[in-house]
Amino acid sequence: MHRPNTLRRALVAGAAASAAWVFTGDVDAAEVLGTAGFDAIILDRQHTPVSMSRTREQLRAVRAAGESTVLARLRAHDAAEIAVLLDMGIEGLLLPDARSSGQVREFVAATRYPPDGIRGAHDTVSRAAHWGLSTTEYRARYREDLLLIAMIESVEGAHAAADMAGVDGLDMVFIGPLDLSASAGAIGEWTDGRYLSALRYAEQTALDAGLLLGGALAPPGTAGDWLERGHSLLSVGSDVTMIRDSAARLLGAFSSHAAPTDERKAHSWR
Repeated sequence: MHRPNTLRRALVAGAAASAAWVFTGDVDAAEVLGTAGFDAIILDRQHTPVSMSRTREQLRAVRAAGESTVLARLRAHDAAEIAVLLDMGIEGLLLPDARSSGQVREFVAATRYPPDGIRGAHDTVSRAAHWGLSTTEYRARYREDLLLIAMIESVEGAHAAADMAGVDGLDMVFIGPLDLSASAGAIGEWTDGRYLSALRYAEQTALDAGLLLGGALAPPGTAGDWLERGHSLLSVGSDVTMIRDSAARLLGAFSSHAAPTDERKAHSWR
């Protein structure tokens, strides 16, 4: 049976949603995050040396663990990569570093069957269509159950957001703040006016055009501040940051109680 995209439907209805990234490429890490209750798990393929087979296993692990919708960030606009990810059952795609409406138009076309696009038909045997058992249902519903997101990660992309918004089929503009700050000449300088100007312009343009808005949580402000500015899908961390930050916090808590006394120091040398 075709699985409805509960995330897309909730976002369209006005709900806010949480997301977490999987950067390690690890199947168990994806499964653990899948148990946590995030609305979306984003499998990264742009910066992660992960195979298609591994991505498929991560998808299965998240699906088995809970109810999170599974998205994937592409390596680039690649119609072949898009086709494989959709046929395996990925429920949404993020196009990295979108800079023009033309790029976005090609991205959308790669997700659509002819005559609306260029995607090859494989649903008679694909995992997405329940190995061909739900072909008719899949063809009727795949467009409404696919979340398509263009990532704004450059000043050029921010200024093209209005044109991107005019592409039929694009659901969301998603801000990648680190790359956006780098493009503005202020990498990681979260209070720099050049970064803030590009950020605010992209946010307001997307909202004015009626697109959904999303982003990766970064300063300035808390998750609440980003939601206040109109973001409806917010990624709040990743497998890497959660492991790293939790490890540092736990080690710090231990170390604060385990500083050796002079007697313990002396004993340790005996």
